[in-house]
Amino acid sequence: SFGLSARMTSEALRRLFGIKISHQTVVNYTNAAALHLSRFVDESSPKPQGTCAADETYIKVNGISRFTWFIISKVRRAICGWNLSETRGAEHALALIHNCFGPPENPVCETGSLVTDGLPSYDSAVAAYNVEAIKNNHFSIIDKHTVIGLRNLDPESETYREYKQLVERLNRTYKFHTRPRAGFKEFDGAVALTTLFVAYYNFMRPHGSLKGKPPVELECLKGKELYPDQWVELIRQAA
Repeated sequence: SFGLSARMTSEALRRLFGIKISHQTVVNYTNAAALHLSRFVDESSPKPQGTCAADETYIKVNGISRFTWFIISKVRRAICGWNLSETRGAEHALALIHNCFGPPENPVCETGSLVTDGLPSYDSAVAAYNVEAIKNNHFSIIDKHTVIGLRNLDPESETYREYKQLVERLNRTYKFHTRPRAGFKEFDGAVALTTLFVAYYNFMRPHGSLKGKPPVELECLKGKELYPDQWVELIRQAA
């Protein structure tokens, strides 16, 4: 599992398969695979459809809190945008929106609906994105909705609560797969593991609401049931 620490993975390979490699070699392989797959993951992830939800969750890098941001589509149950940052500032929220909706001068969809929590960075980022879109002869393409707190104290929160819950479940899945690492020593390591997580979540992980299918069905993975075979094929496709 990509969520295991390098030492745990090295030990598992030795005890289960008799393969002796150092934990540093595991780290090197992980980083190389993530770098190799990065462009493929971005290009193969779906465009946002319908109403999407955004949220950020903290990770530990060298004992310091950093942040992973996700946007997920309710229609496809797929991750449509993601970003890692050192703070929860508006510039990082804007980078997330760019990653999902494309640059404002050439957006990937004409209109979009985005649900977030009350973090002010999202309001600033959406406003900045829409201003630039209008300057480039596009309409204000992102319609933002805010869900506040844990209880529905206003009509908007009640209407869009399910979207916030969707992205919160994604965050819990992400934490489940990264928790064995007990934090990262370097920021690049967090980026590498998150890249692999997005690949796994979008292209490989069976989803209950999709009748056991992954959010994005890749033709190259059809007929390949074992995760090792799927990883090898993804790396081959990215070559």
